[in-house]
Amino acid sequence: MVRPSIPIPTYASLTLESISHFNPTLMKNLTNILLLSLVVLTTTIGCSDLKFGDNFLEKAPGVDMTIDSIFSRKLYADRALTGAYATMRSCLTLGNNEKFPNESNGNFGYKPAADKLGWDNLDALTDIINSHMSYGGAASKYYSGTYDAETENSSSGTKMGFNPWQDATWWGIRRAQLYIENVDRVPDMTSKEKERGKGEAYMIMACHYLDLFRNFGGIPLLKNAVNISNLDNADFKRQSVEETLGYIVWLCGEAAKKLPWNVSAAEDGRFTKAAAMGLKIRALAFAASPLFNASAPYAPAQSPMGANASKVTAQEAERMIWLGGYSADRWQQVITACKEFFEENSRNGNFYALVDTDNPAEDFSKCYADRYNGEILISTGRQVETFYELYHTYCFGPSVDPVSGNKNWGWGGGCVTLNYVDLFPTKTGEPARYRNWIAQNGHKGSENNTPFVDRDPRLSESVMVIGGKPFRGRQPEMWIGGTERGEKNAGKAITGFCIRKFFWDFNPETYHYKPVCSPYLRLAELCLTYAEALNETGQTDEAKIWLNKTRNRAGLPDITDAQLARLHPDEELAKAPDYLEMAGDKRLREEIIDERAREFCFEEVRWYDLIRWKRADILAQPLYGITITGNARDLEFSDPEPEPDRAWTNNFDPKWYLSAFPSDEINKGYGLIQNPGW
Repeated sequence: MVRPSIPIPTYASLTLESISHFNPTLMKNLTNILLLSLVVLTTTIGCSDLKFGDNFLEKAPGVDMTIDSIFSRKLYADRALTGAYATMRSCLTLGNNEKFPNESNGNFGYKPAADKLGWDNLDALTDIINSHMSYGGAASKYYSGTYDAETENSSSGTKMGFNPWQDATWWGIRRAQLYIENVDRVPDMTSKEKERGKGEAYMIMACHYLDLFRNFGGIPLLKNAVNISNLDNADFKRQSVEETLGYIVWLCGEAAKKLPWNVSAAEDGRFTKAAAMGLKIRALAFAASPLFNASAPYAPAQSPMGANASKVTAQEAERMIWLGGYSADRWQQVITACKEFFEENSRNGNFYALVDTDNPAEDFSKCYADRYNGEILISTGRQVETFYELYHTYCFGPSVDPVSGNKNWGWGGGCVTLNYVDLFPTKTGEPARYRNWIAQNGHKGSENNTPFVDRDPRLSESVMVIGGKPFRGRQPEMWIGGTERGEKNAGKAITGFCIRKFFWDFNPETYHYKPVCSPYLRLAELCLTYAEALNETGQTDEAKIWLNKTRNRAGLPDITDAQLARLHPDEELAKAPDYLEMAGDKRLREEIIDERAREFCFEEVRWYDLIRWKRADILAQPLYGITITGNARDLEFSDPEPEPDRAWTNNFDPKWYLSAFPSDEINKGYGLIQNPGW
């Protein structure tokens, strides 16, 4: 692969998942595959099947594959590419041992990706969820403050492991590289098929590198498949933020040249040009935000020490966490990329559009769950089943299995906070705070008289609340002793709320084994990113137009300045960072950030929004739950009850914005400089 020059142009596209037709089989490990944590490993394993959707390709039983044999037939080359697809990260956590007996506790049968946060959802590090799953990574490592660079040496419970035995990232990058470098050798593939496959492989690499970028900042960039027998010329040194961003954008651009704008329903899940252009927008927006795009770094850079001192200068180390100053042009690049995407979409008959049939609640559910819905640009985990047999259910769901009556469900990973519930306005877009309802109505209520009625419909689609969307034909029983809430201290929905999103009311005969999507990138994100960039360049009126697209789909009216003032009063603005370099309207900025939280909860967007905006004020705020007692006809609502503090609640340290690199890797002296504070 040619080392690109650094400017930031080009686009690409993506829509992930594995498809019924294409979804062949996972090449579990290519022979002599290099797995890099920046330690180089070799593994030799045969191929095993990974079933996607309803169909999968057959493999010759008992065949161990070499690089030569893999790229001797289209069948095996397709399996190799599918193996790279299978390493993609997901917002859903589950184990599927009975389906994939060769993998233990896999995220879609793939263990390295499954161990993310020890089965917690990433939103558990934000104000959305306070996890009560004590053995999960959120509580045991992050809330406790025990997470550090030593943790990254061996733990599988971090939000993104740097080593390949912790996370599938380097596996995916390596497999994609090998595919790109060898697919031209396949005799029974057309040149068009080869180019398209290369485009998909470029996108797999772009997704993985972007995930690393959002967690670590500048990272080592492996621009070809490293020859394990000759490592002298391999460059494992950590690169700058600018170099990393440039490479991700370059990958997207190369992919876009080779991929179709969209695919048929039969190929749903394969990367597209639209997806690549969308991923480019996500990358540019992250880099344009204050974490990297500011007048000073978010924290003093670590000085190169030991063997790294001879490989990295102090200035280079600083550029690994910072772009060197603020530039409004970075926001303009986001605007340009958004315009290019929507213009291209228009030329293609607006193939991609928000799901909007004038049924706000149903449309919101369909936009992230339904396959081939015209809104999802990238998705992962097509073989996920609904509700009943998901490990996801045990971690995040209600207390009792509504089918079997098993009371051991709901292990406390999905305890949604009152803070998050309060982000949802009324159906007319006005503030709706729990404390205000108690002050006006007192503590007494019923199923039909609760603080959660007449809200933005996304609330009861996303969170189990009394007075919201029925669950299995009745109101969710979120009171002590109720079916969904369970006992007071049982660790179930202990905050008074739990996740509803991704849990469907199902008829076992109808929905059993029905595949769903794990959304990785949706069109709604591009709309709100466009709004964000327009606002930060002073184009507030146009920004409101793009903000209103997701608001209107949810049934909310267009935002007004008067409403913004009520939603974000001066006392709230006083707590927010003051970005002196930026032209954005402060109230509109806060509303866009809140809108993204409402739209993408549990899709693991919130954490990255909060760190790129350096929102210590939100990350460190005290979190609250509630207790509801009584029964459906006679309920009593408690005052807000404080949740246990996190390590950063009273003394937030900017080091939390980026993850630590494993100390063992730092000590190897190949130019990997530790992030600040670790």
